[in-house]
Amino acid sequence: MNILVTGANGLLGRYLVELLSNYHKVFAIVKDKEKLNFELNDNISAIEIDLSLIDTKLFPKNIDVVYYLAQSNRFREFPDGVDDMLSINVVAPNILAKWAVKTGVKKFIYASSGGVYTSPNKPVKEFFDINANEKLGFYLNSKLSAEMLLKNYASLFETFAIIRPFFMYGVGQNETMLIPRLISSVQNEKEITLNGENGIKINPIYVTDASQAVANILDLSGEYIINIAGDEVVSLRELCIKISQTVDKEPIFKINDVSQNDLVADIETMRKELIEPKVNLKIGIEKMVKEIWRFYIYQLLLVVILGD
Repeated sequence: MNILVTGANGLLGRYLVELLSNYHKVFAIVKDKEKLNFELNDNISAIEIDLSLIDTKLFPKNIDVVYYLAQSNRFREFPDGVDDMLSINVVAPNILAKWAVKTGVKKFIYASSGGVYTSPNKPVKEFFDINANEKLGFYLNSKLSAEMLLKNYASLFETFAIIRPFFMYGVGQNETMLIPRLISSVQNEKEITLNGENGIKINPIYVTDASQAVANILDLSGEYIINIAGDEVVSLRELCIKISQTVDKEPIFKINDVSQNDLVADIETMRKELIEPKVNLKIGIEKMVKEIWRFYIYQLLLVVILGD
């Protein structure tokens, strides 16, 4: 099949592109072809498109599947990032879905977020009621808006799926995201703030499990919403302790006397339709720490070889 993947330079995107390329022709949509996070080969082509200024004439022909994984990287910039957020998270998916229908695309998959749930303090199932509200913030409301809009296209595809990833992590992840940030804090003995004695409970998923789950959507037919998460539920305190066992440093906590609902996904649908998670937290954290040390040693060698 010919598969188009937006957000191909992101964490999930780069792993998915490489995985799909084993069996399919993949067209990877990126903002800058000079900064690829994956290697090109006979089955992977990179196409430079700014999704905030989307032009469907630039997309390749004869596409069978679209994975819309792109998202604005300005999710912490309110109000300055609102226009970019709406363009990439809402407007571009709609334009691409409309283009997909007109050009005969069979399958359309949109990456939303597990954060759209209003955290009822129990494992959230895909059929739980979700309502847009100010507590979600402008990033999550943009994801929810896109979900509501794209559902109108569902019957026009052989397969239509919305995925909701929960705290995905893995080698190559941006250091500002939760687990890389916690690893850095524990390693560098920086204070970690917890809301409540243990912090919220979550069930993160390693990116190789997430990418395999998302790739397996190709085998489905019909309309789906699927939580993408791991099978280990941990509090942030427990997560930091697991990190400390790998880096051999004790975490330093600051406790805020405030309550915060957990954000744990029910993954029954993912298990039934897509995949059983394989990478446990211990192994996933070890992989990330090894990569951090590898990069650190590489930087030291550069200093030695090139000088200051």
